[in-house]
Amino acid sequence: MAVPHETLVSYQRRLKNDINTIAENFSELFRMVRIDLENKITYSKLEEISFEVNIRAANLTRACESLIKLIWEIKQYQTINDFPLINEAITNKVKDNVRHANDVDNILIALRDEITNDLYELEEEYYNSYVKYNI
Repeated sequence: MAVPHETLVSYQRRLKNDINTIAENFSELFRMVRIDLENKITYSKLEEISFEVNIRAANLTRACESLIKLIWEIKQYQTINDFPLINEAITNKVKDNVRHANDVDNILIALRDEITNDLYELEEEYYNSYVKYNI
């Protein structure tokens, strides 16, 4: 994997290239479709302009798709490499789990104490009863 600085420089270069391509093709599209009433346009010239407009539109679309892909890659890079946020989420989850474990331990200790007291009472009742002697 590339060094983060190299990755960011690559992203900046791609962004600049895509924006320049979009701007260039957009301005050329408008330059070509400008209506010039003074000059007659031949059918072959019209076909040439139509072909170039199609090519410029395709280039514009390709640059926009590349820009969308770049944005997706930047989001993915940010999500994957955002270690402070990931560490904070893990720390919070660990704290929640420890707190829950302590709560469960306290409940289990309380149950143990209650069962122990009940068992002592039952043993005392059993040993002091006539049932033990009659069996």
